[in-house]
Amino acid sequence: MRRLRHFFAIRLNWVALTIVGLFVAVALAAPWLAPPNDPTQPTPYRYVEGVTQVPPLPPGPGLPLGTVAYLMDTPDGRELLHFDIYHSLVWGTRAALRFGLLTALVAALLGTLVGAISGYVGGMVHFVLMRITDAFLAFPVIAGVWLFQVLMQTTNLMLFDYNSLTPIKIPATFFQQLVLALGLDPVMLTLILFSWMSYARLINTNITSLKQAEYVKAARVMGQRPLRIILHHILPNTIAPAIVLLARDVGGMVVLQTTFAFIGVSGTVNSSAIPEWSRVLMMGRNWIIGQGGNPFIYWWLYLPVTIALILFGIGWNLLGDGLNLTLNPHELTRKYFD
Repeated sequence: MRRLRHFFAIRLNWVALTIVGLFVAVALAAPWLAPPNDPTQPTPYRYVEGVTQVPPLPPGPGLPLGTVAYLMDTPDGRELLHFDIYHSLVWGTRAALRFGLLTALVAALLGTLVGAISGYVGGMVHFVLMRITDAFLAFPVIAGVWLFQVLMQTTNLMLFDYNSLTPIKIPATFFQQLVLALGLDPVMLTLILFSWMSYARLINTNITSLKQAEYVKAARVMGQRPLRIILHHILPNTIAPAIVLLARDVGGMVVLQTTFAFIGVSGTVNSSAIPEWSRVLMMGRNWIIGQGGNPFIYWWLYLPVTIALILFGIGWNLLGDGLNLTLNPHELTRKYFD
């Protein structure tokens, strides 16, 4: 209760809660804020019918943020379609929250597990797990995203037999079949795979110093099992920094996902792995620099999504800072309570 009072006594935390709460409210109210054409099958994209002009439509009645025009492959061939940016921005909030929370949470759980085992057991187990952690830390994330994308694309890759002049389809591996069957996102898997190391390092360091505490030694003398000691005596006193890092990572994961998608590392516009915010930016990429090199002619193509990404990242980072001030008593100073 005391920590909760400290949290709400910090004014900046109210800003963080307001920003994060706003995104949560938009995600929950998406069916009312941006009603889909078919309520039984809501989609994050809404086509604007009857528009044949090439330039994107500016904001106007019925289109609060205008449209983005893109040549899309359809069953009838390539067609120029206009997408409602406001609709995708609202529904994309759900995808952003889902992706950020799920990716950061799984990475935190994996890293906490590795860090807890290596820190408590020590010895050769500690050495091996920490060397594996160092190896993952040395591997660039963007290379991992590209590698996973290439591995998943081979399910549709066609080789050409120059002897018979016929295409040869490469069979999917067990891993590819598993990912496709479970409907997993390759970008999410990659970010989880290359984001758990910070949690492992953090938890390992805290547990290594805490396992020699008197109450932990007393628990061992009383015959408690190692798993119970870790869960009931050590983790509750070492998990606070990981919670802070988790809150900050939620926004960072979404920004990374959007960045990878925008530069084309995680697939094309038609790929199902591309989130709504990223897809709007990718479809409007050719219109960002308008006629005469003026980037403000088609400002609605990138400014609303960019502002949403900035606010999303700031909100979760501020929340992480507030949790740090609340859970770390050494960081509490009188100036935050003036």
